[in-house]
Amino acid sequence: MEPPKIRDRNHGPSGKDVQTVRSPRGQGLNCQGWHQEAALRMLMNSLDPNVAEQPDDLIACGASQKILRDWESYHAAVKVLKGLKNDETLLVQSGTPNGVYKTQQNAPRVIITNSTPEGKWPTSDKLDQIYHRGVIIPWPADPASWTYLGTQQYVPVAFQVFDAIARKHFGDDLGGKLIVSGGMGAAGGALPLAAVMLGAAFLGIDVDGERIRRRIRAGYCDYCVNTLEEALRILKNAVRQKQGVSVGLVGNCAEIVPELASRGVLPDVLTDQTSAHDLLNGYIPSSLNADDAAALRRANPHDYISRSRHSIVRHLDGMLALQQLGSVVFEFGNNLRAAAQQCGAAGAASALPHSVEDYLQPLLSAGLAPVRWVALSGEPADIRRFDELALELFPDDLSLARWIQLARKHVRFQGLPARVCWMDQEKRIQQAERLNTIVAEGIMRAPFVVAFDQVEINRQTSSQALPAKMEDKQDADGDWPIPDVLAAAASETTWASLTGEPSYSQATMALIVDGTSKSASSFARVLKSDYARDFIRRATPRL
Repeated sequence: MEPPKIRDRNHGPSGKDVQTVRSPRGQGLNCQGWHQEAALRMLMNSLDPNVAEQPDDLIACGASQKILRDWESYHAAVKVLKGLKNDETLLVQSGTPNGVYKTQQNAPRVIITNSTPEGKWPTSDKLDQIYHRGVIIPWPADPASWTYLGTQQYVPVAFQVFDAIARKHFGDDLGGKLIVSGGMGAAGGALPLAAVMLGAAFLGIDVDGERIRRRIRAGYCDYCVNTLEEALRILKNAVRQKQGVSVGLVGNCAEIVPELASRGVLPDVLTDQTSAHDLLNGYIPSSLNADDAAALRRANPHDYISRSRHSIVRHLDGMLALQQLGSVVFEFGNNLRAAAQQCGAAGAASALPHSVEDYLQPLLSAGLAPVRWVALSGEPADIRRFDELALELFPDDLSLARWIQLARKHVRFQGLPARVCWMDQEKRIQQAERLNTIVAEGIMRAPFVVAFDQVEINRQTSSQALPAKMEDKQDADGDWPIPDVLAAAASETTWASLTGEPSYSQATMALIVDGTSKSASSFARVLKSDYARDFIRRATPRL
């Protein structure tokens, strides 16, 4: 049997380290219009070292969630965007530019498509084979959409989950409560800040100490320690004084979580954000540090996966033990339950509640979604004006006002200044329309980008309708774009991204707010969930 392939590191066409990528700022254009400029700046912002986890490898987050397939693709995309005309559309398939199409001015300037060809979520072996080919794997926070903002993008979701837990289980108050989670990557690194914003004490566990130190440098975590004893000493004092304090512990969840149970240390809330969806390139087995894990991954991937399977079962057993002792335990969408079930943990799939189903569903049912607003000027003052505008427009939305005040105090910008807010359709349309007016008046230094996602669950994909012009069908055998259909379906957006996986499809709609009447006419149509949902339905082939 051929061993699983390890995801190769890519340091650019020359094999040497690539230069640091940072988005342009200010009012000057590098492209033929602001729509192309917005796509260019957001692409480059996604690879900013303050945003992406491994920018040299074009990896935004996780073990392998790429912005583009390789550096050749990046340089090609930048070159095309700079020369792209106002009636042309760049098609990006499976992480690489695949052609410029003559469309029309209302068509998007960029369309991005990525999908997996599997009939179910792939096993670790299959995931690794896909990574080796360079095909981008879609995940709810899709970095390949060119709207990725780093850890700050996950904070509003974590905040709402913890806030819902506070209301449901703790009388609307997390002061003096202890929250524990595994994983301090891009998504897991948002949890300590969200917990502290709500007054809780937080313990985050990660094998890779550099991930924890990265969160500290970015202002998302307070301390990094190497022993459980030192972590508990800090946290016990914080709980006693009802202080919001976050601690990152260098350790393995498969060891630390069962140890908490054996010691009788009972977290009030326990969850997980390790890379449980990828037992080879993401999850790290017990008894290995980050360097040892990388070495074993290369030397013996089969042994690595075997160790991961054992560790994830032990990890889940520790979580279930704490659940039986009284902790509020849930999955945060990292595939932990399914992975443990596949590794032999009977009943794992139904053992834990899910963050979306149990805590976010009321928001989603009310039509709210986390919307990303990005100041292309690079000026923090433009976000402050954005905040003031939202507070002025929606004085009765106490939840939004509370979030903006807390975000102003706690959330540092990464790359281009941005604000991520939960908004319903009506509010995001009103905000965009008013924002467009003050951009036109010159109150803002440059245009804004507004982006949001729409996910359709339980859809099946087809790998039969392949793109006619795809040069490398093997590398993108899960893609199924039809450029004319996609361009029509995404009409009036600045750019659109469509990802497909057998259990869901996700559309990301990005729109520029540039002060023009053309942009103003599109807000009421594009910024609706029904628009994104229609894009998915029209652009996705059916079985």
